[in-house]
Amino acid sequence: MGKPTNKQLTNSKFGPWGWSMILYAFLLYYFWAGLSVDALNVYPEAFAALHGWDPNVLLGFATPAGIIGVLGGIVFGRLIMKTGARNLSAVTLIVTGLIYILFGRVSSPTMFLVCLTLFTFMANAFGLIVTSTLMNNWFPRKKGIALGWATMGAPLCTATFVAILSGLFGKFGVPTGCTIVGVVVVIFGLASLVWVKDYPHDVGAYPDNIKAEGVDFKAQAEAVRSHKSAFTVSKLLRDKDMWCMGLGFGLLWMVTVGIVSQFVPRMISVGNSQPAALMMLTVAAVVGLFGSYFWGWLDQKIGTKTASVIYSASYIIALLLLIFAKLPIFTYIAIVFVGLGIGGLLNLMPSMVISVYGKYDFTAANSLVSPIASLLQKFAFLIMAVLLGKSGGDYTLPYGVFIVIDVIGAALLLCVTGKCKGKQDETQQ
Repeated sequence: MGKPTNKQLTNSKFGPWGWSMILYAFLLYYFWAGLSVDALNVYPEAFAALHGWDPNVLLGFATPAGIIGVLGGIVFGRLIMKTGARNLSAVTLIVTGLIYILFGRVSSPTMFLVCLTLFTFMANAFGLIVTSTLMNNWFPRKKGIALGWATMGAPLCTATFVAILSGLFGKFGVPTGCTIVGVVVVIFGLASLVWVKDYPHDVGAYPDNIKAEGVDFKAQAEAVRSHKSAFTVSKLLRDKDMWCMGLGFGLLWMVTVGIVSQFVPRMISVGNSQPAALMMLTVAAVVGLFGSYFWGWLDQKIGTKTASVIYSASYIIALLLLIFAKLPIFTYIAIVFVGLGIGGLLNLMPSMVISVYGKYDFTAANSLVSPIASLLQKFAFLIMAVLLGKSGGDYTLPYGVFIVIDVIGAALLLCVTGKCKGKQDETQQ
């Protein structure tokens, strides 16, 4: 059996079915980021204007909804080992769409919180668990490049979804706007039953779109499908690498959220108008499209651990630039570095889990790594709010603290083993 060349492992020749699964994961990232993250820029004011509620109270609901939603990652991370990616994605998309239709018709702040929590909970299934599992099944060795393309859905969402949702709410009203989005999500869920294939073998394709002589890929696919991972929850909770990845990426994700969530206010604080600041965020999100591919390419070239440390270093540079953003030249450079970071973490985190646990045990390990990291990033809002309060609105203190958090996150990732300790087959060795 000929070993794949470096060129084969770093190109984007995924084959028709491979590209189809990447496009599907791209759309999952788009809907996940849109419904449960980016649209929080729209929900409070829109529902407050419709019902006369306090928008600050509605915005405050995002924290408990997000924290409870993290539990979805744990629940669905274990469930996907039984259901497979296609079935879990289809069901959670359909349920999310139906809840979103109901969301547009809530009549009390309590029901707003309940619906927000429920669809955030469900969205973590298809946005964080299904996406990475599908990429692991299809591209165990070209995971970096594949995720680089797929994760472009998240920054594209940042650049477009808020405007789309605002337009729908403005033209049709909140109830009808939510219905339109909900129906699209339901249709997407139904299409998943036909579209998605859990493994390349299901359609006669090869993992990574690389054919290897003498390898029984059908047997491998069945082995992965029937594999019972030795990495139980109990074992994973005692595993240093799981904690280093979960906490390390969680801290880096916290930094990312802290920067992006306050990027517009920071740009306004240094003298830019709100429309100009919003345009800067849009430009950063567009840069994130290229960033997604760049981090995937770098991951494939130099390894996930090294790429992750470089990622953390890039955000230290971004934070320093933002501290001195009163100088226009630093502002423009900061936009590039912030944008590059937007497209990186969703790529590097699952890629490292695959590298350490292998394609057989990935779903087991990811069921804890992803939720732990997701939970940590939720505290970015609280940390930023407290530190801005203490500094009187000066961003130097929070950005300085985030630099320290970034360094700690990178140090934890450096402690992760450089070898795969999960089950491997002959194509991975």
